[in-house]
Amino acid sequence: MALPINIEDLLSKQKVESNRIEFKAGWNPSSVYHSICAFVNDVDNLGGGYILIGVEEENGIAVRPVKGLEDNQLDKIQREMLQYNAMMEPIYYPRISVEEIDERKILVIWVTSGHNRPYSVPADVTAKLKKPVFYIRYGTASIEAKGEDLDRLREMANRVPYDDRGNENIGIEDISPLLVKNHLVSVGSKLAKADFTSDMEIFWNRWNYLMDQRRNVM
Repeated sequence: MALPINIEDLLSKQKVESNRIEFKAGWNPSSVYHSICAFVNDVDNLGGGYILIGVEEENGIAVRPVKGLEDNQLDKIQREMLQYNAMMEPIYYPRISVEEIDERKILVIWVTSGHNRPYSVPADVTAKLKKPVFYIRYGTASIEAKGEDLDRLREMANRVPYDDRGNENIGIEDISPLLVKNHLVSVGSKLAKADFTSDMEIFWNRWNYLMDQRRNVM
């Protein structure tokens, strides 16, 4: 799916705090899922985060041109993620997008704040014996939540950050196509290419249908 932010802004850590962005040169599923778990727990209510796979870093800065991933690597990673997503407790499906940059392809994992915190994931998702662990962000690192941090995380159970809460009283007529398009254009999202001159209800119904299909496949 298209990202809500321009890929160049993510690579340069613009418009998103640096501690919400992580670069990974290659696919290390256990390390990646520690970060997914930490971002979805979002203990500081920052709004989740982004993991860019296929991007090397030096001192927190993305190395350009990006390293990139081959098509067979992209397919393999996405297949494996279906399995690893189900290992999270409660189950969680991050959003993924294949992006082309510097004439190479990378995989962006977009993790939003979870609605059913706290979340845990096996310390090693590839091991036969899987010990569930709670992870949180500490600066730019994903660490195991222990002691007071674990207590604080557990206290956040079912508390959704204000900015991530839905408004059950809103109707499709309350959504301004112009404001939606202007926002998507301002952040450089590919979603801005959608036809906002057509019926907004058709647009949102199509979007929700695609999201439902994606969940059913997973």
